[in-house]
Amino acid sequence: MGEKRKSQQHADSPKKSKAQKPRRKDRKSSKIADVARAPITYPSSTEGSSFSECTARLTVTLAPVHGSDHWAGIHETLNSMLLHFVPQVRGVVLSYSKAKMLSHTALLFNDSPFGQLEISVKLLVWRPLSGMTLQGAINVQSPDHIGLLLWDTFNASIPASLIPKDKYEWRPFSDEEVAARALRNGSIANSAAEDQGDNIDDDAESVTASKEHSVGVLQDARFGSGEWVLKGTSQSVGSSGSLSFVVVDVIRADSVLSVTGALR
Repeated sequence: MGEKRKSQQHADSPKKSKAQKPRRKDRKSSKIADVARAPITYPSSTEGSSFSECTARLTVTLAPVHGSDHWAGIHETLNSMLLHFVPQVRGVVLSYSKAKMLSHTALLFNDSPFGQLEISVKLLVWRPLSGMTLQGAINVQSPDHIGLLLWDTFNASIPASLIPKDKYEWRPFSDEEVAARALRNGSIANSAAEDQGDNIDDDAESVTASKEHSVGVLQDARFGSGEWVLKGTSQSVGSSGSLSFVVVDVIRADSVLSVTGALR
């Protein structure tokens, strides 16, 4: 009798395990569904400006050609830093001033012909941080992201995953809207070319007209096959041409910074 009961238990055990497996899968799938429905988490708000000034102490490498003119080598080095990310100051250098040599003698090491010179300089730095609120000009919209240009210099992107779907939705353009925008872009471009030809003798007026038409083209070209709008309405998020967003991440590629943002 004991052997029969044991064999009966072994025979029943696989059935129990098979019955339990679907339950575990259901629990796992429910957890994944909960994560998918989780709201977007925004970084804590960061006060202050993305621009800052700092006085940095840097080591300048002087080529042999600048052995008799240290300032020429210093300015050459500082100019090469402009609009590039510099790790020593943790930001993109926009301008410099009040450069000062901390020593009038460049040091040579081993058999290298290049001299090392310590300087101090005041730098204007662009240093965006997570949680800051920035504003940029929209240059492209797609179902995947919104692209922006900050201060006509830096790139920013708001991926669709960071656009709250309870507030915003993607609205594709109809064929008539796409054709009308293409026609408008073509007429603006032709008008700008004609104005430039008519104002060859007047450079100032030609430049002004070209800029005005370029702005018109940019404002219309920022829309492709559709646009992001407030949910339930036709109001575009880029109706004014610019958009405020929250910095989520700052991406560094070599010496270039780009920003990933989110809409509130």
